[in-house]
Formats: sequence, structure tokens, C-alpha cells
Amino acid sequence: MNLILIVSDTLRRDHLGCYGKLGAHTPALDRFARDAVVFDEAYSGSFPTLPCRAEIFTGKFVFTYLNWGPLPRSEVLLSETLAAAGYTCAMVTDNLPLCRSGYDYARGFHSLLRVRGQLYDNYAPLEGPVAWPCDPAKLGHGPDNRILQYLRNVAGREREEDYFAPRVIQEAIHWLEQNHRRSRFYLHVDIFDPHEPWDPPAEYVALHDTVGDGDDVIRPNMGPADAYSDADIRRMRALYAGEVTMVDRWLGRLFDTLDALGRREDTVVAFLSDHGLFLGERGRLGKLGKSEHNVKGWAPYWELSQIPLLIRAPGIAPARTRAFAHPGDVSPTLLQLAGVPIPPTMRTGSLVPVLRGEQDRIRDIAVSSWSLRGWSVHRPSVARTDEWSLVYWRGGVPPELYHRPTDPHEEHNVYSTHRTEARDVHRRYLSFIRAHGAGLGHSLPRSFGV
Repeated sequence: MNLILIVSDTLRRDHLGCYGKLGAHTPALDRFARDAVVFDEAYSGSFPTLPCRAEIFTGKFVFTYLNWGPLPRSEVLLSETLAAAGYTCAMVTDNLPLCRSGYDYARGFHSLLRVRGQLYDNYAPLEGPVAWPCDPAKLGHGPDNRILQYLRNVAGREREEDYFAPRVIQEAIHWLEQNHRRSRFYLHVDIFDPHEPWDPPAEYVALHDTVGDGDDVIRPNMGPADAYSDADIRRMRALYAGEVTMVDRWLGRLFDTLDALGRREDTVVAFLSDHGLFLGERGRLGKLGKSEHNVKGWAPYWELSQIPLLIRAPGIAPARTRAFAHPGDVSPTLLQLAGVPIPPTMRTGSLVPVLRGEQDRIRDIAVSSWSLRGWSVHRPSVARTDEWSLVYWRGGVPPELYHRPTDPHEEHNVYSTHRTEARDVHRRYLSFIRAHGAGLGHSLPRSFGV
């Protein structure tokens, strides 16, 4: 069995038609979903971008002991496991953090095909005039002139094929065309879009913006949304949705290539995102602004933590499931479908019993969390059961509790009137993190009581 794993960074689940889209055209993924198992209760686990990749690669909930940074050499990776089983393994990506020197995320892959220039990659020299998409004061520059570096990197684009998502997917297509007969293969395609900056070709934006009165704020200051006009927020949403549609169009070409090569019937394809972001909801933009509790890092409410997860596998009937799932579950799932033994180090769960209809779930709680270590130790976690969402702030901040059946968007905090229920979810949350951290040589941080 061949394996393809596709990760699209910061893609909100509610922007896909198969999940009841809010504002993006996604015909290719919607068509793919009709032949796949669609997970309606998939959530980010180890949050955000790089910890999520560590979770996927290791098959472990790493938020209990890892923060943003390199992969420890002691970790056993999906790519290494598949390579040892005779798979040809390749990663194609434009995700800059994933390619940092010394971070070791390419370990186990026979090929790393890196598309340069995304985000603040020092790809083009910082000299000469630059075309700003809007008033520079509206853009979130970050340290080291990051948005300026990005604008330099993309200054020479002429065709849609020059944009990042198309370039990544074209590289993946070329790799498939050249290597699909070589042996069993594992292809990891990691697309940074629709992560900001949001600057898709104009025709994609026009699909989602019928007014066009806002500025092209392609990378806003992440924080309070009231720093921008309603027109600017509308335009940001259209820019983001345009990115989603561009990713979708090119993924359609990848799926078509797989069919044309005759590999549909012997290839598992999994598609997911790592997390979402706020696009003006709750008065916020992004994922990292300072909360009302003076903590730099917002709670993983549904806008941030709900993710798409679609798995198409030969011999598996299309279905929808409400089984809780996390990105880390994908590794043991792929290994089991491939008939490769799952290393004992992988402590997430294989979703194969759910895919085959043998079980309706593999766990009864979903946890989305910033790291419990280092600079993000005070950032919150969210634990979800069928009935409740518990937002747990360490450091003495009162918890929040939401009743999911009547309040799916987590807007009405009922903690003060349902403390018994909150304590029950908290006990299950502690059991979860002890199972995936404590007991492996990692003690719990302080301030873990409700």
C-alpha cells in the first residue's frame, strides 16, 4: 500500500464545503470527501504549527514535554519506520519552520524537496523599492523585517504556477511521476498556505469579495480585530478564502495525477490541517494575541482547534464519523493500513477500527493544547467530551465551560453553574496528559488543579 499525507497549514475546517463552508470554494476537496471517511470531530492536539508536525511525525502527544524547536534524536519517526520497511519516502514543502537547520524534521526521508521563499525565508536580497499591498502601517512586520522579506521573495511572480501552493504541488506531482513505480512510497506534502501572508491571484479573491472596498492587508497585526475597519476585515476573509480555493484547485490536480498514474486503488491519501485562526471572531485576528488574562496565546476555541481530517483508503467505504481524532493519530493509522508494525513509542491511536466501522471511537476526550513547557506553560488547553468543552487556564485563571450540544461555538461560559461537570472533565483531562506525558519521565507542571 502506498501512502500520501497532505497537510495544509492554518486551514479552517469550516471553509471546506464538505464541512458546511462559510466562505470558500473547494470543489476538489469536496469531491475527494465523497470517497473518503470524513472526521467531524477532529481537533488539533499539540498546538500550533511545529508541535503539530512533531505530533504527526512521532505519533505522540508532544505538548506534554516538547515546545517549539528541534525534534529530539531519540524520537522514532513515521518516515524512519516506513523507510526501514522498504518504503521510498519523500517530503515536499514550503513550510519554513519545518526546514530550519538542526530541527531534524527531514530525518528518515530519502528526499526533501523544499520550495524556497515562503514567509520570511531569506531568499531574496533586501534592497531596492518594493510594492506594498496596502499602507505598511497596517501590516504585521514582526522582527527582522519579515513582511518586507516576503514581499522581496514574491516580487518576480508572473503566473499562478509561481505561487507557493502551486509550486509545492507541482513538485509533488513531478516526484510521483518519476518515482511511483520505484517501490512502495510515502509522500508527505506540507503546504504552508493558507497561512498568512494572504495574497492569492486576484481571480480567487474576486470569488469571495463582491464589494472590494477593503485594503489588501495580507498579514495583519495579530491581535484585536478592532484595529481594522469592517471593510478591511471583509477583505482579509476574502484573501484567506482565496488562498483556500487556490490550495483546493491544485490539490485537485494532484488527485487527478494519482488517478492518471493508475495508483488510486493502491494508495491511501490522508488530508488534514494543523489548526485554524481567528478572522475577526471574538474580536480577534490570528492565534497568538494577548488574552484578557494577559497571557500571550489565545485559548484553542473551535475556530483554532477544529481541523479537517479526510482519509481515503482502498477497501474502506466512504463515511462520516464523530470519533474524536487528532493529527498524531494519522501515523499509526497509515502504518496499520500499510501492514507495517506500529512502534511501541507511538502513543496516539490508530483510526483503522473507525475507518472499517468496527468501533465508533478510539477515545472519549479530545485535548488541544499549547505546550506545558517553557515559554508557553501559562497558555491554555481545551478538553472536549461529547457534552462539554473545558478551557483550562493554568496559573490561577478561572476555567471556562461550554455545553457543546446547545453551544457548539463555545460562546456561553457556564462554569459558575456547572462546576461538578467541569471537575469531571478536568479529571479526564489530567488522566489524558498523565497517559501521554507523566510516566514517561515528565512530571506535570504546577498549578494543575481546578
